[in-house]
Amino acid sequence: MTSDSHGPVGQVRGHLCDVYNDDQEWARIATGFVREGLAYGQRVMYITDDHSPQAVFDALRDRGVDVEAFVGRGQLLVEEAARSYLQELPFDPDRVLAGMRSACEEALGLGFPGLWIAGEMNWCARQVAGAERILEYELRLDREVFADLPLTGLCLFGSESAPDAALAVASHHQFVPAPGVPQGFAAQDLPLSVRPAPDGRGVRLRGHADLDTRSALALVLQNVAQMPGPVVHLDLAAMDFLDVEALAQLVSTTESLQEQGRRLVLQSPPASLVRAAAMFPDECDVLEFAA
Repeated sequence: MTSDSHGPVGQVRGHLCDVYNDDQEWARIATGFVREGLAYGQRVMYITDDHSPQAVFDALRDRGVDVEAFVGRGQLLVEEAARSYLQELPFDPDRVLAGMRSACEEALGLGFPGLWIAGEMNWCARQVAGAERILEYELRLDREVFADLPLTGLCLFGSESAPDAALAVASHHQFVPAPGVPQGFAAQDLPLSVRPAPDGRGVRLRGHADLDTRSALALVLQNVAQMPGPVVHLDLAAMDFLDVEALAQLVSTTESLQEQGRRLVLQSPPASLVRAAAMFPDECDVLEFAA
């Protein structure tokens, strides 16, 4: 990894996320990721949104990358989101995930050991049709793409748009903060955050569920209900509090899954949830707690 690479990216692989404050910081992060992937012999795709493909090429040339050579042999691809996963609207996670799998398989077919793909994600904070499904997309990436393919992905958010997509930012397994971005920006300071469970059978919640996070919890549970499989696990070990309304949301989600012949299993519930459930035994009889 060169000295101009974005250091933390070189230390992790898989589903990554970063936030940048300005164009200078964007150029350092974006080119560091691209250059490192090229150096490892990977095929590298970069999907632009706020920045043009020409801006990416110029930033790479400024750092000594022979853009024409890498593009000419098909190792480097740069295109606009409007010509990629936003070409057809509304944004459809099913279509985009299938496209990512296809892109990785194409890279392997061409003899590359894997695919590195970076995408600018500021569009999800705008009124783009289907942007409300971004959390579903991020949660499914690990289970449906990264789990069995040699793929490393970096989602890039501008600091102005990241708060509007906070749940999606925090859903990444690896948050790699850029220099100058407050540590913990993505997940640690959020009142409620969600990440995929390592076994792919559910999600982990962290924080608290009350009036301030009611809409966020509703969005998370909506996505949980869409997860495949006969049993979906909701890990609550890192939740410090859930109020009565959150309990009602869990009951509603459980009933919805049961109507489909499926189960929602609550793992490691906090004492506040257990006490609240005991207060309403008839309503909460549908809840299933892991042994």
